[in-house]
Amino acid sequence: MDMTGWLSGQVFLQTVDDAEVQRVTAFLNARGIAFQMLTLSERMTLDESDPASGVTTDRYSIGVQLAGFPQVIGPIVNDLIQRTHGGGWEQDVAEPA
Repeated sequence: MDMTGWLSGQVFLQTVDDAEVQRVTAFLNARGIAFQMLTLSERMTLDESDPASGVTTDRYSIGVQLAGFPQVIGPIVNDLIQRTHGGGWEQDVAEPA
């Protein structure tokens, strides 16, 4: 059986960790995978009489652009899933022979 067709879409990775954003973007750039970085900053004021007592948080959403034949992007999606769920974003040292 053959699988034919063309798939295209986006996968979104979300984090609040600045260091993880750097590791993910380095990983995607090293592989030439297109992505967009979306950020959301929220500021909560803890005491209305003291505006300086606020807390600011940043949330990142990385939109990974994917397009291609299923046989080509399938392993990429699988790799992203594995790394997102605890596999880490370290660069592969060497490919097994």
